[in-house]
Amino acid sequence: QILSLDISNNILLTSLYCNTNQLTSLDVSLNTSLLDLRCYANPISTLDVSFNTSLTMLQCYSNQLTTLDLSNNINLQNLFCHSNQLTDLDLSNNTSLTYLYCTNNNLLTLDVKNGNNINITNFNCTNNQNLTCITVDDDVYSTANWTVANGNIDPQHTFSTNCNFN
Repeated sequence: QILSLDISNNILLTSLYCNTNQLTSLDVSLNTSLLDLRCYANPISTLDVSFNTSLTMLQCYSNQLTTLDLSNNINLQNLFCHSNQLTDLDLSNNTSLTYLYCTNNNLLTLDVKNGNNINITNFNCTNNQNLTCITVDDDVYSTANWTVANGNIDPQHTFSTNCNFN
């Protein structure tokens, strides 16, 4: 039931598991060696991981996040950001991504066109009712491999190499 956590002096920290607490914020900006961050099941409303460029695992699900900027996290392999309030998720810079679980959000846009789609072994973006088009590397590949039957997408989801999100 931790309410606050100051890890600013732990600059060599590589793993942080602070899940299932009462944290409303988490400052990891000085923890640039962080590889694995698990802060799920907290009421965190904002999370800035832009300085955590070594991050390979991020489990920030079941929080109150409305935005999540992962553009600097090019080493990110595993992303669990489900059960938040995210509306836009841009993973176009995340060329190492192999696991994406972004179900149960309010996504309007999802961009996974990162040149690495064939290496994403786990993909789930279900229960995003307002999401219609998902930007991908290859719409034929995605349509064949990420399906409603497999539990990867919702029936209204389609794939395109250029979704028009205007």
